[in-house]
Order: sequence, then structure tokens, then C-alpha cells
Amino acid sequence: MYPLQNRVIVITGASGGMGRVLCRRLAQEGALLALTSNDAPAMEALLKDLPQNTLARVFDIADERQVAAFFAEIRETFGGADALLNLAGLSIPAQIAEMRVEDYDLTMDVNLKGAFLASKHFAGVARENAQIISIGSMAALRANGNAPLYCTAKAAVNMFSSGLQIQFAPKGIRVTTLNPGGADTPFWGDRPVNRAKLLRPEDICEVMHFVLTCDPHIAFHELNFESFAMMKG
Repeated sequence: MYPLQNRVIVITGASGGMGRVLCRRLAQEGALLALTSNDAPAMEALLKDLPQNTLARVFDIADERQVAAFFAEIRETFGGADALLNLAGLSIPAQIAEMRVEDYDLTMDVNLKGAFLASKHFAGVARENAQIISIGSMAALRANGNAPLYCTAKAAVNMFSSGLQIQFAPKGIRVTTLNPGGADTPFWGDRPVNRAKLLRPEDICEVMHFVLTCDPHIAFHELNFESFAMMKG
């Protein structure tokens, strides 16, 4: 097991349903956290449960100027970082014929451009045995007629991560994509879903924790998982 004590972990989309659970667990195990979110009230609420040495900033993850400044602050504060967790995600269900170009841009910016920018600038502060874990989705592997752009964006995240594995391996940075099935988080909004059949945020965090704490000589490429209740129908 590779302990989390004093490891600097950067998390995008930290104040979301999955991020909140993960941040609390990592902090309890002694990790040092650098967090981003675009939701100021949610970030403020999260910080009440985290150590005072947590670095937290609210900004648009698709704005390179702000992303670069954030990673520069991480270098100045912690001297570098050990892991990047790309959690930021967004889905806007719509019929393609009715979808606005602005919604297309937002979907791609949050899911794909954010992961690209964070990974790009993380490389400049990454320490020995560093790793990047990005949240993909089972939606990347099977089409969903209600959210085809989300499926497309997550499929792009998967391919981006696969290429990143090849580029970053010589730098000593491992890259992993997690493709969970649907999880019971605020991600769904008021959409009608059977939440009893969904993964819990804790389930996804358990898988991410496993990848984070495995010995650095093990490289996970892609992990696909979902609620067994969904498989049973």
C-alpha cells in the first residue's frame, strides 16, 4: 500500500457529490489537498470539514490563465504535487436538433478541456511517482440517446487519457481513467432516475482510493464498473 500521508492531491470539481466524499476521506488519511470548483457556496461548505491547510480556489477550469495560476500557487505552497484527480463533469440532456451551440461548448469545456488543461499544467509540478486519475463514464462505452454529447465528451476523455499514458510514462506519471456507471449524486438534477439502483459516491471513491494507494510499480489504464443492480435490470 502506498500511503496518502503528506501527499499533495489536486482535485478539480472538488465540491460536487463525489468530490465532497473523496476530499473528506483523503484529508482523514493525511493528504494535503489543492481543490478547484466553480461553485463558491459549495466550496465554502466543503472547507468547513477540511483542514485549514487546504488550498481551495473557485474558477473556471476551462480558463487556461486561471488554471496556470492555480498550479503556480500549488508549486509555491507545497513545492509540487503527487496526484491530479479530474472530477469536473457536466451533462446537458437534450435532443441534438434542439441543443444550443453554447451547451455543446460548455459540455466539451468542462468534461474535456478542463481535463486537458489540468493535466497539462500538472505535468509541470508533478513529483516522483505522480499520477493522474480522470473520471470518464460508462456512457463513454455505450451510447445514450438522452445525452449524446456527454457520451462523446467522456469518450474523448478516455482517448485523451490513453494518449497521455504514452506521453507521460517517460516522465514517471501514471495515467488512469475510471469509467463508473451512474452514481447517486446531484449530477442528475431533477431527471427521473431510479437512485436505488445507482452507485453510491462512496463506491466510486473506494475505487479511486484503491488506485491512489496501490504500489507505484502498478499502472492501471482503465477501470470500468457499475452498480450490479443496474446490470440485473
